[in-house]
Amino acid sequence: MNITDISGRYILTFGYGNRKNYDVFLDYLKSFNIEYVIDVRTITRAWSRQWYGDRISIVCEKNNIKYISKTALGNTSGNKNWVPANQEAANEDLKEIAEIAQKCNVLILCAEMNANRCHRTEVASCLEHLTAISVKHLE
Repeated sequence: MNITDISGRYILTFGYGNRKNYDVFLDYLKSFNIEYVIDVRTITRAWSRQWYGDRISIVCEKNNIKYISKTALGNTSGNKNWVPANQEAANEDLKEIAEIAQKCNVLILCAEMNANRCHRTEVASCLEHLTAISVKHLE
C-alpha cells in the first residue's frame, strides 16, 4: 500500500474500538514505520485498562515509538464533530504535531474504530492542511 506523499511522510489515524489486544495496533506501527503515536482522547482511559494512556505508552516505548497524549485535541461534542474544550490549546497542539509530522511518521490514536464516526478525521484534516502531508485512516 503506497500512502506516502511527495515528502515521503504520512499521517495515519487509528481507533482501537473494542479490540482485546494490541495485535493490529502493533502491526500498523511496524508496517508503516510509525515513530510517534499521538493520543487525541480528552481522557486517556478506556473500558479496558489496556487502552489507558499509561499502558499504550509502555507498549510504544518497548517498540521504540514515542507516545504523546494531546488531551486538548479531544472532543467535547459527544459526536464525530470535533469541538475542543479550548481552541487556543488545540491550535498549539496542532502546530506541535505538524512540526513532528514534517520529520516523522505519526499515527493519530482515538477510541472509535470507524474513522467516519470519529473526531480524529477532523484533527487529521487540520494536520493535512497545515503540513500538506497525506492522511490515511486505518481500521
